[in-house]
Amino acid sequence: MTKQIKTMARTSRAASIAAGMKRIQLRPNQRNYVDTIDKNDITFCYGPAGTSKTFTACYTALQMLQEKKIKEIVLCKPIQEAGEKLGHLPGDIHDKVDPYMKSYKSNIEKIIGVELTKTLFDKKVIRFEPLAYMRGDTFDDALMILDEAQNATYKQLMLFITRMGRDSKVVVTGDVSQADIANSQVSLPDFIELLSGVKGIDTHIFTESDIVRAKILQEVVARYDKWKIQNNK
Repeated sequence: MTKQIKTMARTSRAASIAAGMKRIQLRPNQRNYVDTIDKNDITFCYGPAGTSKTFTACYTALQMLQEKKIKEIVLCKPIQEAGEKLGHLPGDIHDKVDPYMKSYKSNIEKIIGVELTKTLFDKKVIRFEPLAYMRGDTFDDALMILDEAQNATYKQLMLFITRMGRDSKVVVTGDVSQADIANSQVSLPDFIELLSGVKGIDTHIFTESDIVRAKILQEVVARYDKWKIQNNK
């Protein structure tokens, strides 16, 4: 009976997501990103800010939830400003991580609306997990997304990926030009290289031409990248 109730709940949830999802026209490189996630267990994605890395990952996760391929969406990011130590921030754990969840919520609200987003968070179908609190957890039947991974160390990346359970997928996104920690600690490109060639792992790359925010940002990012190369930054 319990299994039947859970199945009915998943069917109802899938129907709600299907009804709530807005019609979104993905660009060709966004569709390629979706295909990469679909075909692999672990997907790395990096590129400049504004290229829809996080948005497209959230869109894919919601599609998988709608199609009942997963049971939950697990969202995570390194909380660099708090040094992964949230104790000094006011409130309970939900209050502490809420500022870091805003970008995720904003993206999801654009896809399924504010009300359904709140419902799925309240029911913990979608949840935010700080890296510092994930040790010992295993997530089955989930799509796990780690954003801002350029601020994660090797140990943190390994901690996140090894939380992956049965029938789950992992998506790791980042912008290596926006690292907020010392270069000696930043390891995303090297970590991707370390795992290159492993079956079930692939990497998708966005460039400044994929920026979907204000058009002027394409030129801004291109100039900034050129400056970094010239100054060995």
